[in-house]
Amino acid sequence: MDGGAELLIGAWRLERWEIVAGDGTRRHPFGARPAGLLIYTADGCMSACIMAGDRPALSAPNPRRASAAERAAAFDGYFSYAGRYRVSGSRVLHEIEIALNPAMVGTPQWRDAQLAGSELTLSASEPAPNGGERLHRLVWRRAQS
Repeated sequence: MDGGAELLIGAWRLERWEIVAGDGTRRHPFGARPAGLLIYTADGCMSACIMAGDRPALSAPNPRRASAAERAAAFDGYFSYAGRYRVSGSRVLHEIEIALNPAMVGTPQWRDAQLAGSELTLSASEPAPNGGERLHRLVWRRAQS
């Protein structure tokens, strides 16, 4: 990504998150209309929050009063992490300090980055649950002020 980190600084809204399996099939883990916000700061901090577009409200305003099933469904429909970032060529490294998933804390998360105008695509491959690889592709659009 020519130009480095300064091109990422600011807020980005999620347009699409798709997972492409090795056989080419695609799925959208948070539905056709997910919501998300990705923020990169000038001093090297980042935060990503994503949720399914159709998350139902909990039955109680205080989550601790909702059922365990409701809380589990809310967890399944939300994803977030934050930490430091840096750009290396066409890749971005997210160094995770805080995450909804405790297993991500302390891990380096590399993303292939493509910037085209006001659209940022971040991609990463991972092992698929039943073998092979799958590609996560998240498309972000620069947030308007």
